[in-house]
Amino acid sequence: MTMQKRWMTNMISEAEACTTKMPWERGLRRQAMISRRLDTEERKVKVTLPPMPAGISLAS
Repeated sequence: MTMQKRWMTNMISEAEACTTKMPWERGLRRQAMISRRLDTEERKVKVTLPPMPAGISLAS
């Protein structure tokens, strides 16, 4: 096995083992939390969030 293939194989296996949540993975959960918080606040002016773009949505 050449050095390039071994490096790539090790990098792929480490990436698959990573358990850290990436920012794009928590987008829907974060948006739901923010909207719940904004719904419970007593403000004269309500803040609204735009819908998530279709390409970013991770809903399955």
